[in-house]
Amino acid sequence: MAFKGPAYVKTAWNFEERPVASAKLNTWDDRIEAALELVCLLLNLAWGGGNGVLRGATADDLKTVAKATPGLSVEVKPGWAFINKFPFKIAATVETPEVTPPETNNRIDLVQASLPSWSITIKQGSEAASPSPPNPDTDCIALAHLYLRPGMTVIKNADDSSNGYIIDVRAFL
Repeated sequence: MAFKGPAYVKTAWNFEERPVASAKLNTWDDRIEAALELVCLLLNLAWGGGNGVLRGATADDLKTVAKATPGLSVEVKPGWAFINKFPFKIAATVETPEVTPPETNNRIDLVQASLPSWSITIKQGSEAASPSPPNPDTDCIALAHLYLRPGMTVIKNADDSSNGYIIDVRAFL
C-alpha cells in the first residue's frame, strides 16, 4: 500500500547530498512510510473505519452550499475525511467550476472529494426524464448531488421548482 495524495511524500535526495549510504536511507524512508500507513489505519479504525467525513466543531465539515451570490457553481466548506483509510483535508472553502445546465431533461451531477489530487471535483451525470446520480470515482467520496434543470440560472440550497439545488449526501464517521 502506498500513500495517496499529499499526505506523505517520500524524500527525494540528489547524488552526493546524503549524509549516509543510499541503501540505509531508502530503508529508513520506507520504514517511515510503513509507520505512517499504520497510523492512518489506526486513526481510521478509531473513527469506526470506512469512508466518510469526520464530524468536527461544526455541522458544515465538507458541506456543499450555494454561493452567497448564487450562480452556477457551489462552495465546499473546509473539513476532514477518510477515503480508503487515508486522511483527506480541505483547509479553506473551495469554489467549484460552473456547471453547464442540461438542455432537454433534468440531470444530477456529483460533487466528490478526490483523494489522489486532494481536490473537489464535479462528475457530470446523464440527462433523463428520471435522472440518477453517477457513482463516485475510484478513491473519491460523494459529498453532494446537484439536481439540475433545463433553463436554470442558479444553484440554491433548497428546491424552488425552477432552479438547480443541492442534496447533501455526506456519510459521516
